[in-house]
Amino acid sequence: MANTHSNRKNEHLSLATKFWRDQENPVVGPSFQDVRWLPVPLTDLAVADVDHHVQLLGHDFDWPFFIEAMTGGSASGGQVNADLATVAAQTNLAMAVGSQSVALKDSSLAASYQVVRQNHPTGFLIANLGSDHPIENVKAAIEMIDANAIELHINVGQELAMAEGDRRFYWLDNLATVIAKSPVPVIIKEVGFGMSQGLIKQIADLNPAAINLGGGNGTNFAQIEQRRDRAQQNPLDLSQFGLSTVESLIAAEKAHITSDKALPAIIATGGVQSVNDVITSLMLGANAVSSAGHFLQVLMADGRDGLQQEIEHWQQALPELMTLLGAKTVTDLATADRLYQGDLPNSIQQL
Repeated sequence: MANTHSNRKNEHLSLATKFWRDQENPVVGPSFQDVRWLPVPLTDLAVADVDHHVQLLGHDFDWPFFIEAMTGGSASGGQVNADLATVAAQTNLAMAVGSQSVALKDSSLAASYQVVRQNHPTGFLIANLGSDHPIENVKAAIEMIDANAIELHINVGQELAMAEGDRRFYWLDNLATVIAKSPVPVIIKEVGFGMSQGLIKQIADLNPAAINLGGGNGTNFAQIEQRRDRAQQNPLDLSQFGLSTVESLIAAEKAHITSDKALPAIIATGGVQSVNDVITSLMLGANAVSSAGHFLQVLMADGRDGLQQEIEHWQQALPELMTLLGAKTVTDLATADRLYQGDLPNSIQQL
């Protein structure tokens, strides 16, 4: 199973885990902690009344958060996928896999992704490819794991930071074609640098099923690629580039207000480390929330049982926090009172 692409996948996995464990992820812009929740008027509401279901991608989900794309394409990546899928099945969560391009080039690596469907046979699974892949590859990736949806990632920052990365990004026409012809819903996703109002509108014009903002303050693939570049062939510093997830959610709200058409569903990803971050993201307009790096770090430190306990804690706490904020449904959270502190008011004004 070992080849150049598999080794890169292993390096990504190892470095992502290290940066989360050692709290070395670069920090850019306001964080979830800059959104403070306020007490609400008393409401006739009990925890048992709360409905935490969300409808997204043509599906009814029990929970408004899921396990975001991480890995695959190597023996260690396959084991992580197997563990994640087992936990996802036990907690009834949706799950995305890491980029499958390596398995399209080498079919022997497909098993490291297919194990996800084997371990989560009835779950909602999300395939994953780069934005340059033609519709034939998209269909192959979907078939590989019997996916219910697919993420196409836009990762200009990562590619430019990668010594061996792409330098040509003619993606728009291909994205439009794939969205029109895909047999499953298409999500357009950033990978850690967030999205501006202009980018969100541009993607919305392509009519994807959802936009995953992929904001900063979580896994930073430019940082990972720079650490992989031991020979310093391409010392590109992107540590201050992009928008945080909170800023990206504000940008999405501004895009919605100023757009002459409805936006696709918005998924918040990037630095989500707690159920409180999920609540804050939903308050800021996300239709769903996903976490990758935090769940990976918990899995590596505490195993499958530890990750399952973490997710079950989120599932217990989420309706309790919704009750605290007077939100009977997930959409009610968007009207919950909040204060913006730190640099966030300045970011809101400029955005």
